[in-house]
Amino acid sequence: MAKNYSENTSNKVLTHEMVAKEAAAMLVEESQFIKAINRNREKEFNKDTQGYKKGDTVRIRVPPTPIVTEGHVFKSADANENAQEKSVNLTIDTQKHVGLEFGAAELTLNMTDFKSRFLQPAINSLATSIDADLLQRAIVTVNNMTAMQASEAHPTAAWGRARTMMNRALAPSSDRMSMLSSELTNKIVDPAGTLFNPTAEIAKQWKEGYIGRSRGFEFVESEHIYRQSTGSHGKTGMTVEGASQTGGTLTVGGITNGQTIKRGEVFTIAGVEQIHPVTHQTYQAPLQFVVLEDVTAGGTTATLKIYPEITPATVASQLKANATTLSSPANSAAITFVMDSDALVEQALCFQKDAFAAAFAPLEKLPGTEGYVFNGSTMALRVMSGGDFTNDTKGTRVDVLYGFAAIRGNHAARVLAPTA
Repeated sequence: MAKNYSENTSNKVLTHEMVAKEAAAMLVEESQFIKAINRNREKEFNKDTQGYKKGDTVRIRVPPTPIVTEGHVFKSADANENAQEKSVNLTIDTQKHVGLEFGAAELTLNMTDFKSRFLQPAINSLATSIDADLLQRAIVTVNNMTAMQASEAHPTAAWGRARTMMNRALAPSSDRMSMLSSELTNKIVDPAGTLFNPTAEIAKQWKEGYIGRSRGFEFVESEHIYRQSTGSHGKTGMTVEGASQTGGTLTVGGITNGQTIKRGEVFTIAGVEQIHPVTHQTYQAPLQFVVLEDVTAGGTTATLKIYPEITPATVASQLKANATTLSSPANSAAITFVMDSDALVEQALCFQKDAFAAAFAPLEKLPGTEGYVFNGSTMALRVMSGGDFTNDTKGTRVDVLYGFAAIRGNHAARVLAPTA
């Protein structure tokens, strides 16, 4: 009979290496969002086998959407625009751990018993915490937003609109997923159940939580989806404070001292329409912006950090790469928030795999401890035990260190639950 790698068959004593390998496999299995987004950047962190600490960063380059020049004459100004890469920093900034019982009694258990009694509950909690954290950090960077209506022609019609929004941003059509709560799932599965037909391969891949495929998305159920809280801004009444604003910040007026705007809130500006990234033709639809940081007004004006950046298609007769709209918003242009103020809104997240990136980096084992650092192709984690000489105790912990970055938030979309 072949030996089980999870059990030391010679002396029946568990080791930190066994626990680490088993924990890593379980963590990936239990974390749906981790499996669904880009993890390629881990290769850069994993070059260092000694481990990483909070604050380590890799820069992810985001290629521009190039300008296409008319005619046979080479235009250096256009070529220069096409060479202007943007970059996003992925910083390893979050460490989470869970404690384990791993004393003398536990050492004598076989892996099957230890897994069911101690490891499974611990890793379930850790996976839930990580998935919820990553989902929240992702969803509040997404500007595309549509709402389910109380009465729709089809229960997944809103996902059709989300698909359109992503297509207009030129998001790749492959590897698209929608994650939604069980409550929201119930609103669409019963009337549309015959449309969800998972293949055997997909069913095996996702196991728990997989619903089916529709509107170009793989639908997966998750209770970790972040519900958006909104500020006290009043939804309408805010205006653009100053003409010709561009870039990733926007100064607004019509706000009163103490009013709040929450990160993740989405708004539109009168007269600012979304354009095709290459042809620069308007879609005759409002360009949606998302607020990236919480704001509390200290007076009658405030500055919002926003995505996408306001990039007019033409500046001083020069076409611009990565253009988002035809022109800057006018002074005093009305701002309207998509969601009501002072609310808590349920939502689903639709995304293409490369819209977001995450990386898990190995932590080094501390001197004077027992442990093992697992650094595999799917996960990096550390299992470590140490004693407290003063209090005559011993503790064991499973640690993960990771970072997250939104690469292209417009290659994702949010679907708001119906309000009635």
